[in-house]
Amino acid sequence: MMKNFELIRELSSEPIVTKATIKRIVGCDDRYAYTILNRLRNRGIIKQIKKGRYTALDDIYIISTNMYTPSYLCLWSASSYKGYTEQILGEIQVAVTREHKEVEFNNYRITPIRFSEKIFFGFQKLNAGNFSIFIAEDEKLLIDSLLFPERMGNPEEIKKVFKNAEIDEGKLVNYLKRIGNKSLIKRCCFLLERIRGIDLSDNFQIGDRNYIPLFSKKGKKIDSKWRIRHDL
Repeated sequence: MMKNFELIRELSSEPIVTKATIKRIVGCDDRYAYTILNRLRNRGIIKQIKKGRYTALDDIYIISTNMYTPSYLCLWSASSYKGYTEQILGEIQVAVTREHKEVEFNNYRITPIRFSEKIFFGFQKLNAGNFSIFIAEDEKLLIDSLLFPERMGNPEEIKKVFKNAEIDEGKLVNYLKRIGNKSLIKRCCFLLERIRGIDLSDNFQIGDRNYIPLFSKKGKKIDSKWRIRHDL
């Protein structure tokens, strides 16, 4: 049977530890795997994240984006990780494709946010030592912030993303066309032009005369090009 120090070394290379992890490493049955998990937890070598999920790590971003498959760091949390906001967050938001409950761990709240299959794309893998963090690309972060504005804290936080993001215009246009949401296109293109001076009008035919609010229905200013009511 594997020695304790060898097991601990193996577990330190796993972002998430489960019963299956122990069975694979040790070569044991379910009952003994549970015994090992309990012993390791009692000794403080691993911490329980939720039922059946443990970790030997402390990095909340590595833990959060490896908890669910597939998933990626999104919205306000991604903005914070990238340094686009000065806000210190106690919530870690991860995009997922199925419903999951929030988890409290190490003074953080890990919040899985369900994205439909249609909009679950546009993320990348970053190296974090021997581990990986999955996070929204900047172009997708722009889009996600407008699709889920209530998850961004307030409109000012959305503006910060538009101000600071590194934008590949061709990729952003492709992503907007892939989703095909006219209101999203109007809001995104208006903010890009207003905040960054980037004009994407050659890529889109709005094709309607409907005006929509940017963030709030109270906006009194009118942008006739993108059919936006706003208060910027």
